[in-house]
Amino acid sequence: MIRRIVILMVLGSCFLSPALAADGISLDPSRTLFAARPVGMGGVSLGFSDDAGGVFSNPSAMIDLEFPQLVGASRKLLLDQTQYTLFCWALPTDYGTFGFGFTGMNIAGSLPTKLDPATNRIILDPSREATSYDNRVIAFSYSRKVREGLSAGGNLKFFNQALRGAAGSSANAMTVDLSTTYHPLPWLTAAANLQNILEGNLKWSNGASDKIGGFYKLGCRLNILGATEESLVSHRQKLYGGLDLDIPHSALSSTNYHLGVEYFPLEKIALRAGFNMDQNGTGLCLGVGLINGGFRFDYAFAERPGIPGDTPHYFSLSYLGERTVSVSHELKEKRPYIKFIQPRDRSVTDKSFVSITAEAKAERILDTKTVWAVTAISETFEVKETLAYEDLTPVYINGVITDQVGTIESSSPLGVGRNVFEILGYTTPEGQAGSGEVKVLRIVPFSDTPISHWAIDPIALSVTLGLVTGYPDNTFKPEKGITRAELVTLLVRSMPVKLAESVPSTGFRDVPTTHWAAKFIAYGSYRKLVTGYPDGTFKPNKVLTRAEGVTILSRYAQLVEKEGLPAPFPDLKADFWANKYITPAKEAGMLKYLEGKNFEPSKPFPRAEACEVLYRTPTVQRRVDRFWETGVVSAGTPETQPQPQPAEGTEVPTYEAR
Repeated sequence: MIRRIVILMVLGSCFLSPALAADGISLDPSRTLFAARPVGMGGVSLGFSDDAGGVFSNPSAMIDLEFPQLVGASRKLLLDQTQYTLFCWALPTDYGTFGFGFTGMNIAGSLPTKLDPATNRIILDPSREATSYDNRVIAFSYSRKVREGLSAGGNLKFFNQALRGAAGSSANAMTVDLSTTYHPLPWLTAAANLQNILEGNLKWSNGASDKIGGFYKLGCRLNILGATEESLVSHRQKLYGGLDLDIPHSALSSTNYHLGVEYFPLEKIALRAGFNMDQNGTGLCLGVGLINGGFRFDYAFAERPGIPGDTPHYFSLSYLGERTVSVSHELKEKRPYIKFIQPRDRSVTDKSFVSITAEAKAERILDTKTVWAVTAISETFEVKETLAYEDLTPVYINGVITDQVGTIESSSPLGVGRNVFEILGYTTPEGQAGSGEVKVLRIVPFSDTPISHWAIDPIALSVTLGLVTGYPDNTFKPEKGITRAELVTLLVRSMPVKLAESVPSTGFRDVPTTHWAAKFIAYGSYRKLVTGYPDGTFKPNKVLTRAEGVTILSRYAQLVEKEGLPAPFPDLKADFWANKYITPAKEAGMLKYLEGKNFEPSKPFPRAEACEVLYRTPTVQRRVDRFWETGVVSAGTPETQPQPQPAEGTEVPTYEAR
């Protein structure tokens, strides 16, 4: 009699009618879970078992867990006489999701009763000791994906029930739940949980036995609103709806219905509402969930008709896990700089004005620390050097302050010759200075060599440095073949010497001292830049072939002769006489304008090509660099040359240093 009354109290605390306390059926406390999240949705759970609570309600729904999760709840039931406890833990792995759960009810200090013969009513029996009742369930669950959109799971449950006191007895049993979850549509989830499908039997120590009853539980979940393609309606907020149906098998209950919604107005806040429809009537349920730092606190308000004195407030705490990424920066160094976008440094133009665009920035060198953390589980970090930028201010253009910061835009007139533009900027508050400058050469092109000519830079710099001149009619004749006299003059002018106005002799019978190039031919011959012919002539007006011109310029650049190598160009034979000069010239970058072309050694060597090849030689490049940096056009300090020893009866040209 005492055992029956205690069980009636527990059944009542689980919302079962007292009339259901028939022989042979024992209560499963995991059958109706008291975590606040499902309670706030009217008991809907099958489609929402995406946390550790799924160990009992639907293990197959836990396959998408990213982190280990915990759910816990504890509260008083039935006039604070019954203690209810729930704990669930789930661990996702590469082999599926494993879970563990514990739930139980305990009633302590229940007074025994007896039938009063006088009134035929049940009264307390003070002659017998108080009785307590424990009902515990431990579950081990497992679930895994069967295929895309379909998962299966189940749990193995161990029951222990005990009566202590005057009618003490205990019993153990084991049973199994089987569950499945299916996604027929991206926004629809269908689930089923066959609860206590084996219907295990409790064997009491006093000889009695009870069957563990259960339900066939069917449910669905709809993703009504959401920002992903898995929602019926695209929306920045989220709204889910669910419906569960509980069909009893060998359980003291009727078919139950649960209807609920879960709404996220903000990412970390959930509002819930639902109807719980069971044999005691329909109850309205409300709830709220707050998520922060990987934890979720849930509260639910659920009134139970027909259960007098039941407390309608439910609380539970869950660990969901959360991956966070935090980034911090520590300044190591700041480097101000000026970057010109236009004009290009060392550019040549015929325009009278130039547009200037530059960036005035400071490069911030930072130690950037990135921390990846999973709340209460793990933390890893990485430190690497990164760059950030800030604007310089104030900024000066050629000494004049400007109110522009960041991207600087201006324009300026150009004078004929070398023009220099400098921008200076400062960091704040350190006051570090960054500067940059560009040089622009403005020329007045010859009539036959416009600014678009392929060799305009070499021609312009050669003219500016005084290495070559044009013709009186303001032409340069770039395609005109260069003569031996013109090329040797070009070479000598590039050297740091100043020749006397005249020479006593050139050493060649066809180059009189009155020849316009006499002093250049004499010095070029002396320096072995060129040689004469066996008949004692120089042939100053002879137009050079390309092979002859490149040979002379290779000697001028003092390149080492290379023999026995493959021909440097496709149209040259392996034994061509000038290969030993052409090969080092090509390797030195002096013949870039011929890349991908034939060499054509017998072709006349035009003036434009002569300027191009000479421009690439180290000697002229040094003069070009000096001009751009300082504006000096002279050859600089003259070389000191040993005086040649004259042959008997000959005169040696003299040179005047500058």
